[in-house]
Amino acid sequence: EDEIIAGCQGAIALLGTGNPPVTRSVMEALPDLKYIQRFGIGVNSIDLEAASQLGKLVLNLPGFCIQVLADLATAMIMGLIRNVGYYDRTIRAGGWPKGEYLLPGNVREMTLGLYGFGGAARCLYDIFHKGFGTKIITCDPYVPQEQRAQYEAQFVDFEELLQRSDILSIHAPLTEETYHIFNRDTFRKMKNNAMIINTARGPLIDQDALAWALENGEIRYAGLDTVEQEPISPDSPLLKLDNVLLTPHSGFYGERSKRTQIQMVCELVPHAVSAGELPRRHVANQAVLSQDLGLKLI
Repeated sequence: EDEIIAGCQGAIALLGTGNPPVTRSVMEALPDLKYIQRFGIGVNSIDLEAASQLGKLVLNLPGFCIQVLADLATAMIMGLIRNVGYYDRTIRAGGWPKGEYLLPGNVREMTLGLYGFGGAARCLYDIFHKGFGTKIITCDPYVPQEQRAQYEAQFVDFEELLQRSDILSIHAPLTEETYHIFNRDTFRKMKNNAMIINTARGPLIDQDALAWALENGEIRYAGLDTVEQEPISPDSPLLKLDNVLLTPHSGFYGERSKRTQIQMVCELVPHAVSAGELPRRHVANQAVLSQDLGLKLI
């Protein structure tokens, strides 16, 4: 916080390429600040309520990387089912585990559960339902009924999602409601041979509970692009498990998504300043729009 305050005096825009802590104290110490631009989708590191009260616009990039997030989730799902990580590590260590380790199931006969049915989840739906014929269920009470009718996915409650999913992929934001929503109790309700995939936010999963669930056979696999504390602790038991795939919060990373990301950032704030226009969908703190900001929302 002190570094941000010291480095941004007089600035009207703050560009957050990682997850900088933009708290109320930061915003109050930067009276000229008008725009807080995240280079990603998530804004959990920014105090949205304070930003709205102080008349600061928090901007994000909805949709810029949904396809590559789905691609990574697909890679993790198939890599875990087919023992790719285990085989690679064992061969490099001098082994040749032909036809060994966990017996791969058939993804075409599985049920893929999606916790959240936003952009990336819908891309994953296309890959697995249209590509493999996998049955899809999803839990997302915020999807309007008219949109639900466009998909051959069954909308279920959270309990049913846990009980029926062979693969459970997380695509929800981090909120008070979703923090540690996956914990010992939820893992107990999942199938013993189930897989959990997280390309959303690490703290949706209680990481200690996940390690416990994997070590005690409550679930079988985990693929994580995000963890509770990044980088992951070198003491984490997850690092010792062959049925876990880990990537370094890089689901957004791709040639096309990077190009889209930079283009969006280079256009949003400059256009708002020069033309007085801003796309409404990029405003993460919608409550601020009740104020007269001198901008035309498009």
